[in-house]
Amino acid sequence: MKAALVELLTVYIVMLLLFQPVLHDIYSTRARAVEMVLDAGVQQAAASDNGRFTPEIIESIVGTLEQTFLLDRSGIRFEGTTALTPRGEYIEGKLAVTSTPRWLFRRMFGAIDRDPPDIVRYAKQMSEAPVR
Repeated sequence: MKAALVELLTVYIVMLLLFQPVLHDIYSTRARAVEMVLDAGVQQAAASDNGRFTPEIIESIVGTLEQTFLLDRSGIRFEGTTALTPRGEYIEGKLAVTSTPRWLFRRMFGAIDRDPPDIVRYAKQMSEAPVR
């Protein structure tokens, strides 16, 4: 009985040591990718020749997350300023992607799942578009 308990605990600890850091790395890489892609998109949208999130910019944001970071398109949601925004006003964007699990054994010992289901990032930048 004692040997079985030791083996079970050893397997549990080895799995935590091997896989838990990987789960945290995947989550933080995904969160950083969302932040970087949204920042690049907001810079494009705020440029003087755009003044808003155009369909091409939105497609570029979603395409980059899908092709470069291998995220599922159905798990990517974008909300942002699509109306022409004059110089001096802010262009805003919010990007959300489905989160990955952060804990290997999160439901063990009756713990509830407190991780948010999505990674959400928000960015805003002042528009440079001249209004004629």
